[in-house]
Amino acid sequence: MNVLVSTTCHLASTARLTMALSQAGASVSIIHPGSHPVSAVHAPVRHFRYSAVQPLVSLEGAIDRAKADLVIPCDERAVRDLHRLHAVTRNRGVRALIERSLGPERSFPIATTRHDLLMVARESGVLVPDSEPVTSLEELRALAADRPFPWVVKADGSWAGLGVRIVRSLAEAEEAYRAMDRSVAFSLALREALVERDYFWFRPWAAGQRPHISVQSFVEGRAANCAVACWRGEVLAGTAVEVVNAESATGPSTVVRVVDNPEMMEAARRVVANLGLSGMVGFDFMIEAATGRAFMIEMNPRNTPIVHVRLGPGHDLVEALLARAAGRVARERPPVTDRDMIVFFPHTWKHDPNSSYLHTGFHDVPWEEPALVRELVRPEMRERTWAMRTARQLWLKSRGLRRG
Repeated sequence: MNVLVSTTCHLASTARLTMALSQAGASVSIIHPGSHPVSAVHAPVRHFRYSAVQPLVSLEGAIDRAKADLVIPCDERAVRDLHRLHAVTRNRGVRALIERSLGPERSFPIATTRHDLLMVARESGVLVPDSEPVTSLEELRALAADRPFPWVVKADGSWAGLGVRIVRSLAEAEEAYRAMDRSVAFSLALREALVERDYFWFRPWAAGQRPHISVQSFVEGRAANCAVACWRGEVLAGTAVEVVNAESATGPSTVVRVVDNPEMMEAARRVVANLGLSGMVGFDFMIEAATGRAFMIEMNPRNTPIVHVRLGPGHDLVEALLARAAGRVARERPPVTDRDMIVFFPHTWKHDPNSSYLHTGFHDVPWEEPALVRELVRPEMRERTWAMRTARQLWLKSRGLRRG
């Protein structure tokens, strides 16, 4: 089974997925920008360069050279590039591969639009918060007349908690909307290129793209999520967790507790079946404090941090997907831990080294890849100097994208 992993970012979870696929017996290739942590992995992996200038050309070339049977995207831009390639390529084999890997073409616009996804989930009988698309300040103000605060204002195409604001008044909502309702500035694209070595921001800047914005009703409670491996609308395996610790109120989780939540898993099954999805898919929820009910708030049609964590039969997502795609019976592999607390590496180690969770939970460190461990514990580019840290905080504030 030849698997191509695609990413435009530098996430640790992508390197971990690559390792997990290789350990499960797949022949793994990855297309990524330069200086990616996965370059430190010693597992037999073929590397292709993801071009920010010609992303679709480089992506189609990698698919061809890898002789891919399956493609797994690891970030939102990688997902959208696969959708775009499907729309423009003349190669029927590439189109078929993308649908085999992600699901039918009809699912593409829904999978990347937060409001539309919630409407499909609601039609499927899934509990979701009220949501409205907003295209102007006038619509935002009209919405305030009959919808109580707090709200969650969201911009499509964002990730890691950026482009998500919890607002508690109309003034805060207007501020968030103004910050999000703009195209990418050249200063942002240049900063990301110089500080993060991320050249993919020049494309939306050149196109003058502005995100779709929606408003969700805020659900008071605790954050949770689940990840599933699925194939042609069927969930093969899944893991549900509640968030114990996160980078911020709207940011990615750093510590999670594995839970048995049938409501979350059933919600995932219904959406997967409705859209006919394939691959790795993550769903975000809020567990309402007053009732304990699980409200679906987002879907991520890509790899998420819990995917590579092998937790036994029914919770071994990598093995389940590879087996079904290859037409074989899934093997029962032992779980990597029997603890219910998972501490993602390197986030807690770097940002909260005195955390008790490092001693009580399963710390997901790839000890078998010491070079990767060294690479992941290095400060990120944006954190290596005081000037870079200050510039990033000022930029986040100016864009209305600060976390929390």
